[in-house]
Amino acid sequence: MKITFYLLLILFLGLSSCKEKQEVIADPRDATDTLQIAYQSNKKQEIVLTPSAKNATEGWENYPELVAQIKAIDTVRIGYIRANGKDWISNAALAQTKVRDSFANTAIESRLTVLFTKTNTLVQEASKLEVDTAAVNKEATELYNTFQNLKLQINLKHQKSIEELLEQYEVEADSLSAVKDSTQTRRDSLLRANNVPVQN
Repeated sequence: MKITFYLLLILFLGLSSCKEKQEVIADPRDATDTLQIAYQSNKKQEIVLTPSAKNATEGWENYPELVAQIKAIDTVRIGYIRANGKDWISNAALAQTKVRDSFANTAIESRLTVLFTKTNTLVQEASKLEVDTAAVNKEATELYNTFQNLKLQINLKHQKSIEELLEQYEVEADSLSAVKDSTQTRRDSLLRANNVPVQN
């Protein structure tokens, strides 16, 4: 009985000493999640789409979401990027795969690939356990610049060639000439009707 008592005592002491107190470790991302993304100094100036390019993008399914995401980059916090990263990546992928035929050229497809890659990289940087805010800001700036390059390529794709501009100018000049001729003819007929001499 004494042996059983001592064995139970040793067993109880052994089990109670095995319990380790686990410390609660704070998530290091809590400190960086509330930081707002800031562009770096190499941020490009915003490129405005020409009217013909803007009309062409109206039927592009994912383009409005891309615009909204790019405009939101410097207003959101790092935690937002991490929380919504899958949506951002999904939208960039859809924009890349569902590109309209009117945008089908190598330059635009390349910019869309780079945009998808930069979106992935930004989300990865924001999702790291130890977030490097300088790297997040760098990737955000590069994503913004990549989108501006895409808009530039869209403008170039939908700009009119010199021949098209000359043709448009000739059509406008012909229509103005026809209006002038019809106005002159009408004026002359009114003058003749009122017995006023017409000078040629």
